[in-house]
Amino acid sequence: MNPRRLAAALLLALLAPAAAQAAEAFVTLQQANAVAVINPATGALLATIPVPGHPAGIAMSRDLTRAYVTSPDLPGVSEIDTVGRRVLRTLTLPGGPLGIAAAPDGGALYVADWYGSDVMVIDTRAFTLQRRITAGQSPSGLAVTPDSQMLVVAARLDDALVLVRAGEDKPAATIKVGAHPFGVTIDPAGTRAYAADVESDDVAVIDLAARRLVTRIKVGRRPYVVALAGNIGFVTNELAGTVTPFDLKTFTPLAAIRVGDNPEGIQASADGIHLYVANWMDDSMSVIDAGARQVTRSFPVGDSPRAFGTFLRP
Repeated sequence: MNPRRLAAALLLALLAPAAAQAAEAFVTLQQANAVAVINPATGALLATIPVPGHPAGIAMSRDLTRAYVTSPDLPGVSEIDTVGRRVLRTLTLPGGPLGIAAAPDGGALYVADWYGSDVMVIDTRAFTLQRRITAGQSPSGLAVTPDSQMLVVAARLDDALVLVRAGEDKPAATIKVGAHPFGVTIDPAGTRAYAADVESDDVAVIDLAARRLVTRIKVGRRPYVVALAGNIGFVTNELAGTVTPFDLKTFTPLAAIRVGDNPEGIQASADGIHLYVANWMDDSMSVIDAGARQVTRSFPVGDSPRAFGTFLRP
């Protein structure tokens, strides 16, 4: 190769997008009292971070340098340095912290009290409890709109999604969905929310601007969390051992994908090409090709993986 072509090739390699690099998955291992850092491209274990209190929920910070992990039995939340792969701080909280979401603008961290009716607002700089929001009975999954202006809460025992404006301490709206919503996901445009209704075996689709239920999509047994990739949604069905894809335009469920035993947490890669599923009961992670809608590989990750929330670090 002549020198000019060689120099051009080297420059292209240096300018290759970060998305070409393998992501890291920070997987909460409930029974191991740890977070496993996994290379999902190879299944290699990169690190194990001890986290007490049976960790379950996880949320990544805006800049991906921090992971926040809930421990219902501590009870509290831990802040992890994702680069140094170590716990920096732990905050003791009341009740049973489970669902967790970080506002995209970095201004607040929200933690749901599974045992009560509050969502706790954490100051991420001081790492202190600022205030509580009353947001329905047994709040579980949490999600924040891309503009950070609206918190969406799955109020499990109210069979509803509760909408709370940023900075406010009471609901702006309550929208009835199916039975016992658990995971909740908001699309990139911030226009729709998708809730997995664990007791009615469906996914509720919510128009956030109109504050109304659009439809409910029948899926598998005990749906848990929804992930979005392109024009397709994917929901884990805990008791079916499957993931059900569904068309985001027509709301049509597609052929279920067999994964591991009791799939729970699921997240799509930043490019939407793959989905990663934590299988709670067989201690594994399944990787789904989003386009082909099939599992391409699976690998062990540790004892009782849940990964309830956002757990990928590109």
